[in-house]
Amino acid sequence: MAFLFMTAITIFAGIITLYLINRFRSKEDGRPLPPGPKGIPFFGNVNDMPKPGTLECHHWASFKDLYGPISSLTVLKQTFVIINDPQIAFELLRDKSAIFSSRPVQIFSGYLVGWRHATAMSPYNEAWKIHRKNVTKVISTTVSVAAFDRIQEVESVHFLLNLLEKPNKLFDHIRTEAGSVILKTVYGYTTEARGNDPFVDLATKSMQQFADATVPGRWVVDILPFLRYLPAWFPGAGFQTTAQKMSVQLAQCVNQPYQFVKKQMREKKHKTSFLSQAIESIGSDAEMEFIHKWTALALYLGGADTTVSSMMTFFLAMTLYPDVQRNARDEIDRVVGIGRLPVTADREQLPYIEAIMKEVHRWHPVLPMGLPHSSTEEIFYRGYRIPKGSVLLPNNWWFTHDPAVYSSPMTFDPSRHITTPTHPAEPDPRNFIFGYGRRICPGRFVADNALFITIAQSLAVFDIKKNTVEPEAKWETGTISHPVPYEYIIEPRSEDHRNLIRRSEEIYPWEQSDAKELETVKW
Repeated sequence: MAFLFMTAITIFAGIITLYLINRFRSKEDGRPLPPGPKGIPFFGNVNDMPKPGTLECHHWASFKDLYGPISSLTVLKQTFVIINDPQIAFELLRDKSAIFSSRPVQIFSGYLVGWRHATAMSPYNEAWKIHRKNVTKVISTTVSVAAFDRIQEVESVHFLLNLLEKPNKLFDHIRTEAGSVILKTVYGYTTEARGNDPFVDLATKSMQQFADATVPGRWVVDILPFLRYLPAWFPGAGFQTTAQKMSVQLAQCVNQPYQFVKKQMREKKHKTSFLSQAIESIGSDAEMEFIHKWTALALYLGGADTTVSSMMTFFLAMTLYPDVQRNARDEIDRVVGIGRLPVTADREQLPYIEAIMKEVHRWHPVLPMGLPHSSTEEIFYRGYRIPKGSVLLPNNWWFTHDPAVYSSPMTFDPSRHITTPTHPAEPDPRNFIFGYGRRICPGRFVADNALFITIAQSLAVFDIKKNTVEPEAKWETGTISHPVPYEYIIEPRSEDHRNLIRRSEEIYPWEQSDAKELETVKW
């Protein structure tokens, strides 16, 4: 009882201290924060954060009508700046990237789970620059992009084969394809030809946990950091148990494939990959091992789950918009014919398929609120004060759904991206969705091609239709947002298309899986 009493006193004292610090700072500074809702004593705007089950982007978009294109709220001493205007996002996050390229300190995801070591969530510091340099080496050169393209074409065909065999497992096949491309490139790992792969399953679960763990303001310990010292059994500290489970999962996801590559190298049977090349060229001392491991995970994080979300969105759109599917098939049949599958080299001759890819990005961005930025110093902007350490949230979803910019924004309409004599193309959503300034995604061109080739090949051979249950365009919450699972029917367009898929296996045969080898690796 004495311990519980002292813990309660500590919590109360911490709240009072943070409140007084916040009040003191606000009185010292002259110019106001951007406008926002009035908070309550002690806790500020804690009641104005998104409620569980509410899409964060929709919640923050409502602030535009209430408070204008830039707004703010403060929970104890933490200021959140909501950006509902793309020009403001560019002026702050791109043009002032020296100040706004860091990431906020998130106690739950960063320290209790361990995501602070990942490139995407790392502060803007020297370690991050090394990570970024490593990533750029892998995915930004002409040679590496060409290698990605070849692997993507192979795995896209394997996706078609899996879908032909088990069309009711669409979402599993999407995850396998996306994971296979990244795992082959980063670790030299070959996934299971058919059925679930243990590492794809492991990584998928880790990415789902990342999406939950990194939502700003979701976890009470991010608002009251001293709660991190509470034991898991203390009332209200259940987040400790959740974080521990996530931490173990993340550790396996980081360490096991790294040890797999080292074991393969020792036994002289490794395939050329990012990690094998990194170990050979840079070395494997403890410091570099740490960097290699987390850079590898960054490549997976940046490429796998984001592609899964985009592909799930694409198939949902095709069930809802059959006219789009017909237009796409007409273009593919005219340009490519029906005797082969589209490939990367056809991309310039398939502008409507390119437009579908852009519309997938726009209709529901993978990261509706992007990844949060943090300011490393205080600045004044448009008469407002943005304190040091503020969390800046660009509403990418609103940027791509503003009816003043995109006509009928809730409608999936690829033609909006094609210039005609009567209609100029609407803004390219890729200007927003891949991030800003020094934090822009270095793999954006690879991601585009992965999406393009799978879209083109799927439309070339399959008919995607509604099932008896009308699907809904609904989305899950989280940093990375997926469509809510939906029903569908997927069938080959004809017997000729069925045979085309089967013949493709001769050109792109399956390789032996490394799954059993991975399971023997201690981490």
